[in-house]
Amino acid sequence: MFRRRRIYKIDGDFRVREKHSTWADVVSYILLFLVVTVSLSLVYYVIFASLFDTDVEKRLKTENRAYEKTYGEMAVRIGRLEDVTSGLEDRDDRLYEKIFHTNAPFDSRMANITLLELGDTVAEKTLEAATAGRIASNERRARMIEASFRRIYELASDKDFVCPPMHLPLENFNYIRTGAGIGTKVSPFTHVPTTHYGLDMMASSGDPVRSVADGVVLQVVHSRKSQGNRVVIGHQGGYRTSYAHLSEIKVRQGARVKKGQVIATVGMSGNSFAPHLHYEIMRDTLTLDPVSFFFADLMPEEYADMVILSASTGRSMD
Repeated sequence: MFRRRRIYKIDGDFRVREKHSTWADVVSYILLFLVVTVSLSLVYYVIFASLFDTDVEKRLKTENRAYEKTYGEMAVRIGRLEDVTSGLEDRDDRLYEKIFHTNAPFDSRMANITLLELGDTVAEKTLEAATAGRIASNERRARMIEASFRRIYELASDKDFVCPPMHLPLENFNYIRTGAGIGTKVSPFTHVPTTHYGLDMMASSGDPVRSVADGVVLQVVHSRKSQGNRVVIGHQGGYRTSYAHLSEIKVRQGARVKKGQVIATVGMSGNSFAPHLHYEIMRDTLTLDPVSFFFADLMPEEYADMVILSASTGRSMD
């Protein structure tokens, strides 16, 4: 049978008497018990958490490791893409100068970044200085662009000036269907890097293919190999355009064609991985980048996206 524990004390007269617990003693004992219990629970939890992971923690750690690996790979790819974009900007400027014989209009890719959004945290003098500098920069750009356009108008008004083919060979072409451009690409058949001389434009079988400018049909090829059925058209200024992997050809060699005239339909003749148009443009013996000659049919944003897609796509379709 449970017996109450007796506690004794010695009074000042050196007599031993039984000590009776008060309510204050009971409350103190309860509080002490709770404090010790909670402290021990926290200690046990810390030890357990440091030695063992829950299922949720294990899953989160696995995901974090995967994210760290993916982040590193994406950082490398972004760096490569920035290098490619920078090279493309320089090449486009050189091509612009080659076509129009004048400097390309200056266009800052950072033009949309301003300090106005930070007006609550930037000093007024800083905003004034930044605004003044931006106004001066825009005035310089405006003068450069005006001078460039004046030069273009002068060249265009010259009777000897020949405008290059600057239209899309496919009607209502969306830039997201842009495939591999010129350069070294991986062949879908040999799986090795090979030189790609044109632009792959993804389309459906039977879509009409149009001449990008007035010209004369120089060559009509019917073949089951290489570029398959192909049409080559000569234009003024020494330009030639080539349309390959065609299905049905609607023109004959020596015929004169007008800009926008349907010359064939999209197919996958020859060595073609899927239905698409392989489009090339040359001037004399020089192979040019077709994307750089779509100014007339693309908005600036679409053109920039098309340039990046054609350069970053590493596998061709032929």
